[in-house]
Parts: sequence; C-alpha cells; structure tokens
Amino acid sequence: MKSLFPLIALSLALHPLSAKPPVAPIAEPTTLIVATPFDQPAPPTRKGPINGWQAGIGEWTVKDGALHGTELESDHHHSSCTYRLDATHLIIKAQFRLGTATQIAFGCRDTIAPNNHLARTYISPSAIWITHMSGISKTTKSEKAAELKVPIDPDAWHTLTIEIIGEHYRATIDDHVIEASHPRFKDPKGIVALINKGQDAQFKNVSLSHAQPKSSTPN
Repeated sequence: MKSLFPLIALSLALHPLSAKPPVAPIAEPTTLIVATPFDQPAPPTRKGPINGWQAGIGEWTVKDGALHGTELESDHHHSSCTYRLDATHLIIKAQFRLGTATQIAFGCRDTIAPNNHLARTYISPSAIWITHMSGISKTTKSEKAAELKVPIDPDAWHTLTIEIIGEHYRATIDDHVIEASHPRFKDPKGIVALINKGQDAQFKNVSLSHAQPKSSTPN
C-alpha cells in the first residue's frame, strides 16, 4: 500500500492551510475619477499642486516613484494632501509604505462648505481602524466605528482598497478586511485626503473611482 504522506504534502503545497480566500468586492467601479502613480518628481511643497493633487498641511514631495509626506512640528497638525471630487459611492485604491510615520490615514470630507470631515481609514504599525466624523477644524468630532489589531510592516509596500457604498464602508489592506456601517458614510464626498502623522510616509498608484454596489450589496 502506497503511503498517503506524499499526497497530503502535495495537497498542502497546492492549498496551504494559511491561505485566505479572495475577498469579494462590495462595489464595482463605474467611472475613473483620477489615477495618479506619483512618478513625476516634484520638489518639496507646503501649499501647492503636486502631481495633480493639492498639498495643504505639512511638506510633500515626489521622489523615487512615490509621494512622500512629512508632518512639520510648526503646523501642530498632521500633514495632508487632497483631491477634490464629487462622488457618492466611491472606491479608493492605493499603495502605501508607513516608513517612520506613526500612522497614516485615507480620509473623506463632504460637499458641505467648508467640506466637513466624513470618514477615515487609519493605519499604524499595529492596527487598522475606521472612524466616522463630522465638523471641521476645532469643531471636528470623530468616533471609532471598527478596529482590527494586526501588524503592518512599516518597511514594506502594502495595497489598499476602500469601498464606500451607501452606509457600508469596507477597507481591505493586503488580505486584512475591516468593515463598518454608519449613516454618515452615505453623504456625498467632496474631498479625498492622504494624511500622515510623523515622518516620510509614502503613497503611490492612488486612484479614485465612482462606483455602484454589487447586485448582492444593499444601497
């Protein structure tokens, strides 16, 4: 009788126990709003256009094929680089590297002047979390809607997809998935922000797309 061990070993090699099934998207893109590889070198700027985006707070530069964001002590605020749009259902895709940054975030603000905060996905070396938000500047209010404790290698590049479909918000970082629901998430989006707390976070291949729900996903 032949040993079963070679067959078991082959099966494990083809289907490792640690492998996770692919995550089915809750949305599909309809119209591309912008796709920015951040591969066009740009000198450091504090308040100016940079590869089609807008540096607002902190210092931003494009070098070595990526957008670099640095928080400045004199600002007393995390750094932020924004893109204006008008969207309801939205998909955000990007690659990022934390570097020495304490945390980064991908934020949305609404269309109500002066574009109040709406939601953010935060990423640190030890966790991912989603917040729902309101207000702006000193009136800002933020509440954590979901959190996932997971190590994120600060020296590696990671892929991110954010799907905001009605009240449903899902962030996928590599194969880690975190989801939340809140009425605030369905409000129209007027600004997307790349946010950095600390030094030299990096972003590349950032795209924003209008979207529609998958047929099995409620509005």
